[in-house]
Amino acid sequence: MQTNFNIGLQKHALSAFLMVLSTICGLRAQDSLNILDYSDKLLLRVYTVTKLNTLSIQNREADKLLILEPNGNTNLGFGFNYKKFGLGIAFGLPRSEDRDRVYGKTQRFDLQGSMYGKRFGADGFFQAYKGYYNSNPKDFVDWTNDAFPQLNTMRVLSVGLAAFYVFNSDRYSYRAAYVRDEMQKESAGSFLLGIFGNFDESRTDSGFVPEEFPEDLRREIDVKEFQNLAMGISVGYAYNLIIKRRFIFGMALLPGFGYQRVTVKELNDNVKKEDQPAGQLLTRIGLGYEHPSFYLGLTGSVNLRSINLAPYDFNLATTQFRFVLGKRFDM
Repeated sequence: MQTNFNIGLQKHALSAFLMVLSTICGLRAQDSLNILDYSDKLLLRVYTVTKLNTLSIQNREADKLLILEPNGNTNLGFGFNYKKFGLGIAFGLPRSEDRDRVYGKTQRFDLQGSMYGKRFGADGFFQAYKGYYNSNPKDFVDWTNDAFPQLNTMRVLSVGLAAFYVFNSDRYSYRAAYVRDEMQKESAGSFLLGIFGNFDESRTDSGFVPEEFPEDLRREIDVKEFQNLAMGISVGYAYNLIIKRRFIFGMALLPGFGYQRVTVKELNDNVKKEDQPAGQLLTRIGLGYEHPSFYLGLTGSVNLRSINLAPYDFNLATTQFRFVLGKRFDM
């Protein structure tokens, strides 16, 4: 009787195991249908894109914050995607002379790119800017001029690369929110694990404080150049919210931690160096609408880097905002 009981128990256990296995297999098959691949279609798009590289310098002891920005510029672009390959070319829209008078002239070379596969993704940038203005003069003086204080010789060079792995690639698609050659049918997210590396450098001829400001502020922000080399690992999460298979809202947060070497040169050419922990935050959002004849998309990304060397905090932000109108064609 004990033998019959064991045989019956084994049969029930085997049946339960087969049921669980079939359920798992069914779920995995269902998961694979959550993402529709449109990469075999030719995707043509027209878009506008705005890119910036901003810098803020704060003296924590004096409680003074200096915000420096380039003269913003919007570009008009055209591009395509086919078979996981994409290319876009953008041209700067003309700026008025009055805008250059108010914000100053900015010369720039700004290259930002990305590569997203099913499981791996990467973002990179190379930014070289010359010509900035101070956007918060009223924090220091009674500023009534409609033109902002300008630093025409200020230069900023930023180079960075971040790569990551998508764990839940069967249910979640990074490309669905930010490339649009895939479609995610149901809401899902994934943890991300990656690495990053950045190099930032900024310098001026006579300091970051505009000449219109009081001399005591120049003594409190006594810096004319800094460099920073950072590297580390990042851990984050990404999620796509799908509404009626027509609307998509995607968001990805990828904070990073690691090591960085900071070099700061003061106005008297005194140099300070320090090795310290590194921190950065990569944030990306995507809004999209699917129509049978076309699609619309709005994406934005911000890469924040923080540099600390007492008593100063240097905070840099590489940003990009893009509005896209596109259509897919059968090939």
